[in-house]
Amino acid sequence: MNPSQNIHIGSIIKKILTEKSMTIAEFARKINRERQTVYDIFERKSMDIDLLIKISDALDYDFIHEVYFPKNADTISSKIFIAIEIEEREIEKLKLPEEFVRLARSENKTSEISTHSAE
Repeated sequence: MNPSQNIHIGSIIKKILTEKSMTIAEFARKINRERQTVYDIFERKSMDIDLLIKISDALDYDFIHEVYFPKNADTISSKIFIAIEIEEREIEKLKLPEEFVRLARSENKTSEISTHSAE
């Protein structure tokens, strides 16, 4: 799921700006934009990361975390995916747990761990 699908970043920025009791003019100066641009930002559903970082700095608020790491635990996966490309002869040198070695050597295409040569 793309986390930004359900987030309207402009309205979040406007909310935080209000909470910080900062004026539009002050905010515009801090992000080096015109006041009208600030009003345009409030209407945006998305924006480029450079501007979002600048806004985060100006408001001392982590918008990146807000967008990409939502607080709702249901939307965060607890799985970690790792891809390792190694040659068969190198498997023993890695001293991986036996279960990883077994999975790496198996021919099961649905395995979460697989090896293949770059030949």
